[in-house]
Amino acid sequence: MPLIMDTQELKSLKGLRVLVVDDNDIMRRIINNTLMNWQVAPSLASNGKMAMEMLSKNVYDVVLMDIMMPGMDGYETTREIRALDGAYFRNLPIFACSASPDIGRIMECGMNGQIAKSPIDRQEMHMKISPYLK
Repeated sequence: MPLIMDTQELKSLKGLRVLVVDDNDIMRRIINNTLMNWQVAPSLASNGKMAMEMLSKNVYDVVLMDIMMPGMDGYETTREIRALDGAYFRNLPIFACSASPDIGRIMECGMNGQIAKSPIDRQEMHMKISPYLK
């Protein structure tokens, strides 16, 4: 049986720059609070268009992307990020946050993987984003 660690027990990720993109205010707050427990000060975007604007002005180590958003969904937003000029945009780690993922579509649009949502799997999120701490 795996050892379940409390969110507070997971190591600090201080210095990691994370962009959280989710149209659901409650989900943004949950992810924000989780990341803050790991000493991350995330940036929050409520839609794909806002995420694109933020990416044009800031550098992030990881993007946590909701899939189902009105307007530009997570798949389209990721394709647009990958189409931007430069290695940074081609290599930026983007993880889908979804309760019902379509792994084929996630990989096809250029995401790096998926993190379970509803509820957020905090251990999985920590495991997947911690390698990007510089």
